[in-house]
Amino acid sequence: MMRWLPQSLFGRLLLFLTAGLVIAQLLSAAVLLQDRDQALYHAIGGHVAQRIAAIVNLLDNAVDTDERRRLVTALDLPPTRINLDVPWETVTKPDERYHTTLFRALLKRQLGPERPFQLEINDDLPAPPPGRLRWLDPDQPPPRRAWADRPPRWPAHAMMMGLRNFVVQVRLGDGATVTFQQVLPEEVIAWPLRLLLILLILLVSVAALAALAVRALTRPLAVLADAAADLGRDIRRPPLDAAGPLEVQRAAHAFNTMQERLIRYIENRDRILAAISHDLKTPITRLRLRSEMLDDMTAREKFLADLDDMQRMVQASLDFLRAGEDSEPVAPLDINALLESLQEDAEDTGHEVGIVGVATEPLRCRPLALKRCLTNLVDNALKYGQRAEITVKEPPGRLLLLIRDSGPGIPVAELERVFEPFYRLEGSRSRDTGGTGLGLSIARNIARAHGGELRLRNPPQGGLEAILDLPR
Repeated sequence: MMRWLPQSLFGRLLLFLTAGLVIAQLLSAAVLLQDRDQALYHAIGGHVAQRIAAIVNLLDNAVDTDERRRLVTALDLPPTRINLDVPWETVTKPDERYHTTLFRALLKRQLGPERPFQLEINDDLPAPPPGRLRWLDPDQPPPRRAWADRPPRWPAHAMMMGLRNFVVQVRLGDGATVTFQQVLPEEVIAWPLRLLLILLILLVSVAALAALAVRALTRPLAVLADAAADLGRDIRRPPLDAAGPLEVQRAAHAFNTMQERLIRYIENRDRILAAISHDLKTPITRLRLRSEMLDDMTAREKFLADLDDMQRMVQASLDFLRAGEDSEPVAPLDINALLESLQEDAEDTGHEVGIVGVATEPLRCRPLALKRCLTNLVDNALKYGQRAEITVKEPPGRLLLLIRDSGPGIPVAELERVFEPFYRLEGSRSRDTGGTGLGLSIARNIARAHGGELRLRNPPQGGLEAILDLPR
């Protein structure tokens, strides 16, 4: 069920509010129809009961049977049929439905508590009114006209309208029985289509206002989400405006505080790294100067080689620690120019780097950091595959740079482990690996600092392919 729900907070809030409004409107309509049903039935039933009571009084006051029959003949008009010849038939099982009980109470009120009467409902509808005939469509020629009161359709019409035959028998003062047959609807629904139209208009109006309100409430959350996404690419982005509801203001203040703490942490880390770099390089420099005083050339060369290794390891470690820092400002970078410069640098050292595709627009990034990332990837490809090919792709909202070499590739189980600091694959790609095992770690840290990702795969055509995925 959850998969059918909208994914956005705006969509879910609007769905729940609209569903609640629909349920509330339907319940209100049901209550309204029930109340109107009762009121209309009370009015109709009261009028019928009053007419029956008036006829009973007239029949009671008749001087003889002939006068009664003349009165019945005159008053026997639809929808109330009157008969003096039906004997009293005691109802053994009274109908206790609401409308029957209501009509019985109305009759008792009009006839008086001392007047004997009984009431039942059956489906033996009386004949249709034999009075005036009405044309359904007077504009049609006579052969195509239909009578509105056509008898064969009367039962179907009565059934569709929910009509029932209410049979009322009343004792007259001299003990005679008068039987009334009154057609009444069991349910009364007044103007259902009009009511549904009104409810629909109200629902659409309230839903539109709810959509505007929900949009206004969720807009600050969308701004907060965008700011959180941008924070990974630019730690020094402008702080959020604390606007909107109180909870959103508190979240914005907390976000700005977190950003300030991260900036202070990065600045402190930069100072520490600068101090460590100075403190480590100074003794290495002193050792290098002292090695020049050694008389043994073989020992001096070995000593200098060890110092070079130490220098590279220290520099690589510092580069690794600085790889994800955000001190460099974000600026638009021409990716095509950057790739061409890497291609020229490789050609100057006798290597071949191919470029497939072009970037259609600049990328906002930290230029020096991204150049370091691509340099590590290209150097890695040239070291183990002798040749590198860079493919540029631009899916919507992304920039993909695929760096592929022609080397032996990497075992699938090692594709993630090679990103671990100081992890090296000896013998799996080349026995003369060199390096410190930090190149890929630094490249991935830089990619993630830009809000992107770096992953490796073995393409079907062989070699190893590094996929640098960056957001636009």
